[in-house]
Amino acid sequence: TIVAELYLGILANMVVMWFSRRREYRADEAGARLAGTGAMIAALQRLRVEQGMPVHMPDTLKAFGINGGLKQGLAGLLMSHPPLEERIEALRQRG
Repeated sequence: TIVAELYLGILANMVVMWFSRRREYRADEAGARLAGTGAMIAALQRLRVEQGMPVHMPDTLKAFGINGGLKQGLAGLLMSHPPLEERIEALRQRG
């Protein structure tokens, strides 16, 4: 019973976090419609800079995986917000 409760609790949390990430993408799209895609991308890039994430990493650091890359696996499924890089890329693809 305890194992089932843990498993189902984690599964439920993944579903809730998926909806949260989806809501962030939709909010970005709405912001792009109101202020323009370029302005929304600039705002997200500004957030990235203020969080201390460099816009461009030297290739030597990328090789070590220190660039704060995209979360994958279980950690990515439990994130409430998608990474800023993914949000910016989604807006760029939107046009």
